[in-house]
Amino acid sequence: MSRITGERLLGVLVGVGSIGVLLSAWLVASQVFIGPTCPPLFGIPACWFVLAGYALATIGAWFSDESFGVALFYTGAGAVVLIGIYFSSCQLQGTAQCPTFEALPMCYVSLLAGATLLAVDVVRRRLSPG
Repeated sequence: MSRITGERLLGVLVGVGSIGVLLSAWLVASQVFIGPTCPPLFGIPACWFVLAGYALATIGAWFSDESFGVALFYTGAGAVVLIGIYFSSCQLQGTAQCPTFEALPMCYVSLLAGATLLAVDVVRRRLSPG
């Protein structure tokens, strides 16, 4: 029988972060080559910030045993969650239009993914010795 371990959860973190990087990079490419795709945040398309957040979280997860890795992870995942909360609420209020995939606003997906990163990391740290 398979057992959940800290190492497996680390793989989940890197996997979710990597998927976030890929999807955010797709949005950035759409923004650059097709036209406005993402709502602005501080005058910059939000997908750039989300891409940076996922990249920091993924790199931080790889180096989770180092203090700089922990700082990178929480900075990146925290940014993804905060941006997700902000744009999800704007989407619900009708004050911003998030890019969609199959009619699902990506800000909702990003909020869920960022929260998942944080939750999985909490469980991983509780399972890991040290």
